[in-house]
Amino acid sequence: MSPAARLDTESILRAVFDLLDQEGFAALSMRTLATRLDAKAASLYYHVPNKAALLQLVSDRVAGQVIGAITPGLGWRELMTGMARSLRETLSAHPGAAAVVAVRNVSPEVFEPAVPLVLASMHSGLRLTDEEALFLVQSLFILVTGHALAEFGEAPEPPAAPQAYYDTWFDIALSTFLAGVQARHGA
Repeated sequence: MSPAARLDTESILRAVFDLLDQEGFAALSMRTLATRLDAKAASLYYHVPNKAALLQLVSDRVAGQVIGAITPGLGWRELMTGMARSLRETLSAHPGAAAVVAVRNVSPEVFEPAVPLVLASMHSGLRLTDEEALFLVQSLFILVTGHALAEFGEAPEPPAAPQAYYDTWFDIALSTFLAGVQARHGA
């Protein structure tokens, strides 16, 4: 069986994460990915129609991991803290993906199933509309992704500062964001 015959979306996605982590976003092309998979670029197009779709798969996978970690019945602060930490952990495991996640929205089919759970948590203890709740979750996603870009944006190069610096920065940014949500929307 030829290497191209063994291609599927999952193997392509694993390879794109490896490529992003090892060589960085600038190195990503369909041709480079195909070489990594020992296939022809044309073979990739059977599974992924173009680079934009490939980047969407990366963004959706990261978001799916964060959404999959949500525990039902949490209060808003626990939900947002858990989502922030889960996103940071996911981007820490795949630092090259931060540059993709920063510029790609999550597909509706990935996020929409989590909306009722998110809204239930956001409405427990906060006075806000559904739209405001979802904007706050998006804002948190941007905050964490921006922090990840500062920490991992030069992947595969190591972060410029010690880990403790980024950990402290993250904790301060997250607690300040949550305090702002409480001050503005607290019941």
